[in-house]
Amino acid sequence: ISFLQNHDQIGNRALGERLSLLVDRERMRAATALLLLSPQIPLIFMGDSEGSRSPFLFFTDFHDELADAVREGRRGEFAGFAAFSNDKARASIPDPNDPGTFRRSRPEPGPDAEEWRSFYRDLLALRHDAIVPRLKNASGLGAEVLGEGAVAARWRMGDGAQLAITFNLGHQPVQFPAADGALLFQLGEAGEPASLCAEIVP
Repeated sequence: ISFLQNHDQIGNRALGERLSLLVDRERMRAATALLLLSPQIPLIFMGDSEGSRSPFLFFTDFHDELADAVREGRRGEFAGFAAFSNDKARASIPDPNDPGTFRRSRPEPGPDAEEWRSFYRDLLALRHDAIVPRLKNASGLGAEVLGEGAVAARWRMGDGAQLAITFNLGHQPVQFPAADGALLFQLGEAGEPASLCAEIVP
């Protein structure tokens, strides 16, 4: 199973920020395409397909001494981080026992929710038609680092074809390998930052 984020990764951040708040939109789109077009089973975290920007905070329903210990223990965990090195900053970390912390963690569609829904629908349809029928007995063939944040990966699919995905999540252009198959999907200009190309090679 592959994923871009999950409840542990987000909930263990002090303020529960989603990846969509930490990277730009184009890199989020490229990473999403990589997730959905790779052969591994994709785990889509709740709200991602609607571009949610809602935090996913660490929450519990403890009471009394245990609630106090969890609240202070959690805030204490972040004392070593520069952003939370003083008491005032640590006090801004939401109380996991406050019902409002749970309510804030319910995903709300982002302002561009329909664009994200459409993007996911298109990629999942492509996965269904071009990737899933070839999954039985698929295996990895390896990957090559092309530059910082840029990789070319290949898989031998069950029908003998190769799936090649090349992406650049970095900030500098890189040279993508020459295409030698049928283009399945392209995002951005090949090799430019936040770009991805997926192809099937017979």
